[in-house]
Amino acid sequence: MVPIENNLTRPTRAAGREDTAGWGWIRPAVQAGFLLFSILLGVEFGRFVSFLAQPAGVTEVSRPASVEAYLPISSLMSLTYLVKTGTAHRVHPAGLVIFCAVLISSITLRRGFCSWICPIGTLSEHLHKAGRRIFGRNPRLPVWPDRLLRLAKYTLLGFFLWAILPMPAEALKEFLDGPYNRMADVKMYLFFAEISATAAVVLVTFAALSLLIQNFWCRYLCPYGALLGLLARLSPLGVRRDPTRCNLCRRCDRTCPNRIQVSKTRFVASEECTACFSCVASCPIPQALRFCGPKGAPSIGAPVYAALLLLLILFVPRLFASLGYWESNTPLSVYKRLYATIHAIDHPRGPVRAQAPPAAPDTIEPPWSGRAP
Repeated sequence: MVPIENNLTRPTRAAGREDTAGWGWIRPAVQAGFLLFSILLGVEFGRFVSFLAQPAGVTEVSRPASVEAYLPISSLMSLTYLVKTGTAHRVHPAGLVIFCAVLISSITLRRGFCSWICPIGTLSEHLHKAGRRIFGRNPRLPVWPDRLLRLAKYTLLGFFLWAILPMPAEALKEFLDGPYNRMADVKMYLFFAEISATAAVVLVTFAALSLLIQNFWCRYLCPYGALLGLLARLSPLGVRRDPTRCNLCRRCDRTCPNRIQVSKTRFVASEECTACFSCVASCPIPQALRFCGPKGAPSIGAPVYAALLLLLILFVPRLFASLGYWESNTPLSVYKRLYATIHAIDHPRGPVRAQAPPAAPDTIEPPWSGRAP
């Protein structure tokens, strides 16, 4: 009679397949869907920017509010203003809603936004996979250089928090109401549409490094991911290892794209975990690795996780849109007027202050008073 221990320590590959089969396509499908949405969103917003340059009488093109998802710094300032005043600012309301939904997703579901939804994360993942096919492997930095480089994203995050959180409400409102913030989405678009040689070299360099080093941008430089990782520490969910089942084959360690030593812990609390389910899918022993809540809680498979994450990321914006907090209060006439001098609009703390014509007070709605519903 074969002891139970031998069944656990000498698993067959088929055992893992039975436990994880059928849902490996879900995360790539979600990633592809959001990447396609981002591309279509960029095309639609490009049409809006082109419309701003047209003379009066041209058929109006609507501005897609979802583009504000790409303004996390403005959204952080809006959130700070909301906390300090109880008033939800209305220049980029969709950005604030999406930003809060992403923060909540990290607190509740860990940092899945990075590996399931973020288009930058998706591109970074495919770049390092392409590099592996081209060069045969993705070299890993030694431990200490890796740790030092990872401090860069926390340094950037610390700078933004240091610059924004102490700002008084009056200063926040002045910035949020100013021409630079009102046109931040347009300036972001023009940064790529009219990219300079220097910016192009920087982007190409990042892409080349991402070909060589797995998740280079996400691992070392993304302050947004750093914030989400810190908040994910509060989540009750995560990957849990059952040491009575684990045979220490370390497949989970080799599979983890974030270099987490899963086999050396009972609960993966690392802020680098992006809930990609790679370690769980690689484990050959059913139930040795589970994504779940506190001890005794049922497992959450990839399909359920995807449903919860999508419900949060998609439902919250639709809820606030139905409540009237979604579209910017910047009138189209003000957009066109500011666009006429778009290249003169600099950051208020830069060497040159914006000289764009101010919007008439009676053409802009007041901020949405009262706490967000």
